[in-house]
Amino acid sequence: MRRSFLFFILSLSLTFASSIAIVKKASGEAFVKRNSHIISLKRGEQLYQGDVLITKKDGNIGIIFDDGTLLSLGENSILDINKYIFKPASNNFDIDLNMKKGLAAFESGKIGKLSPKSVKFKIPEGTIGIRGTKFLVEVK
Repeated sequence: MRRSFLFFILSLSLTFASSIAIVKKASGEAFVKRNSHIISLKRGEQLYQGDVLITKKDGNIGIIFDDGTLLSLGENSILDINKYIFKPASNNFDIDLNMKKGLAAFESGKIGKLSPKSVKFKIPEGTIGIRGTKFLVEVK
């Protein structure tokens, strides 16, 4: 009974949370860690602020954020979506990603063009400054 109630509360909280991105491609071992639950990713899966994207051997993910930002992760990757805000009507923008390991390809969307300083892509040895661009990064 208690477990069912907790699952209901978790589902309810996700219902009211706004998704920030959608998975366009997922293959191999690709997962999202959300509220201490591990969920296998598939095409069409919604992503939320606070999600941790994980790929294992032969896994890869391609996602599109609400502002058109593109992110691809290769195998053996871990990336935290710390923060994502895209509210053009109130001029409120923020992307904060933390790449812990793996391979990523990133192409900035509207946030990178409208407010480049609002895009943060952290890696263990520093932060990549986004100025409306594309880049590849590998973290070992």
